[in-house]
Amino acid sequence: MNKSTALIGLLLLVAAVVGVGLFLPFHNGNMLQLPGIVEIQEVRLGSKIGGRVAEVLVAEGAMVTRKQKLVVLDAPELENLREQLKARVQAAEAEVQRTDYGARVEEKRGAQSAAAAAKARYDKMFKGWREEEKRWSRSEFEAADADLKQAIDDLARTSDLYRTRSVARSEYDAALAMRDRARGRANAAKARAEMHQIGNREEDVAEAMAEWQKAQAKADELNNGNREEDKVLARAKLAEIKAKLQETEINLKEAVVALPDAPQFTKAVVEVLAVRPGDIVAAGQPVVRMLCVQDLWVKIFVPETQFGHITLNKEVEVTIDSHPGKVFKGIVAQRASISEFTPRNVQSVDERRHQVFGVKIRVDDPQGVFSAGMAAQVKIRLE
Repeated sequence: MNKSTALIGLLLLVAAVVGVGLFLPFHNGNMLQLPGIVEIQEVRLGSKIGGRVAEVLVAEGAMVTRKQKLVVLDAPELENLREQLKARVQAAEAEVQRTDYGARVEEKRGAQSAAAAAKARYDKMFKGWREEEKRWSRSEFEAADADLKQAIDDLARTSDLYRTRSVARSEYDAALAMRDRARGRANAAKARAEMHQIGNREEDVAEAMAEWQKAQAKADELNNGNREEDKVLARAKLAEIKAKLQETEINLKEAVVALPDAPQFTKAVVEVLAVRPGDIVAAGQPVVRMLCVQDLWVKIFVPETQFGHITLNKEVEVTIDSHPGKVFKGIVAQRASISEFTPRNVQSVDERRHQVFGVKIRVDDPQGVFSAGMAAQVKIRLE
């Protein structure tokens, strides 16, 4: 055997030893052992409205459960807005009832009476003056005309006597004034008699008819009730105000930062509490960072050469250094579809060992022994 052959044999032996040394930590008979890190789901809780911190009800490191209150914000503006919207809801409900029921019986009777009165005024205008009024006005005119004739005769006699100096000037002036007054009364009585005879003006009749039609339309409106469009509009306004009230109620619930009502929040640990009473918190700002102790897993990295042995829901064994000798049951919950590390050359089998895929192992921890960042060992039985 020459030196070159011996050298090649030595190199092959060293390569075999190194390959076995690299593979042994991961493969032990029919078991695949892989190191991992414990990871716990982290949740940051905050409020959508923001405001001043009124109360902090927990401390860092405390164990809390679902729906437990953590931080309370002061929101007086929303509380006042809620009361305003409640009052507006009551007003809108009353408006809906009013449009549904229509006018009251008393209002209908009043409107019908007003329409009847307007009809009577129109009939009076349309028919004109009564015969009795016409006869009375004619009688008044005849009496005034007789007084005028008498006053004219008296003035004539007084005038003759005045020319002969038989009466004084004052008597003549009195007779003259009496004639003028009698003439005025006669003219007024004549105009009144003619007015009674002719009747009311067409404009007055038309105005009376318009007033009657207006009053009758109002009475018909009350009797027929409100339009369907008005009812729909009243209900729409009520629905709008109720929606605003519901929105305000939802925002008020946001004033209390609490653990969500979800199965993974059955138990959680307050990791970081970022606020104190009196702090101003912006909307959407996280105020508490939680660790969901029931939502934990062990993250391992499986070489590509062994990735085919990993299937979803496969049962595995997990151990941790803080509890030596105790085996925890776990299942494969997720297989990564993209490798974590890709070397420059993956053509050879030896290089493919360095290309790994992330795998999540879900572990039940009823006693709370797992903590984030713990080192763990995962044993996977090979088929």
